[in-house]
Amino acid sequence: MIDEDRLSLTAELALQLADYWHDVDTNQGRGTGAFYTEDAVFHGQFASYEGRAKIEQFYAWRAAQGPRVSVHAFTNFRAARSGDDRAEATNFLTLYAADGVKALRSHVPVTISLATDRYRRVDGRWLCEYRRFEHWFESDTPITNPKLDDQA
Repeated sequence: MIDEDRLSLTAELALQLADYWHDVDTNQGRGTGAFYTEDAVFHGQFASYEGRAKIEQFYAWRAAQGPRVSVHAFTNFRAARSGDDRAEATNFLTLYAADGVKALRSHVPVTISLATDRYRRVDGRWLCEYRRFEHWFESDTPITNPKLDDQA
């Protein structure tokens, strides 16, 4: 039997995640802050950002580094409620990325990661309050992360 609530939640959160990654890939992440709670935590493999402002600062830093082409493709999206206004989701994120202007030569993915998200409903909208990436595969292409002194 299909759980209609879970089906609806999964569709809503997957659409929101697709919109998020579309902003990152086509707009240099300029609109990503709207997807997070004020106190959100974003854990990457090599750096973490606490608070919406720090997450926005990361994307601003990345945009300032110059042209970059990226595709964040997610699969195996699963979501479930963890409370009345809370939900959790996982997916596998495959990242293709390189500095430069499109079209670039294709290569193996930069990473394939298990992404774990926790959401909280705020004013009728699901916002991410926790995002963590655990790399399962890595290529020789480094991911982009500012040095700690660049994060001031």
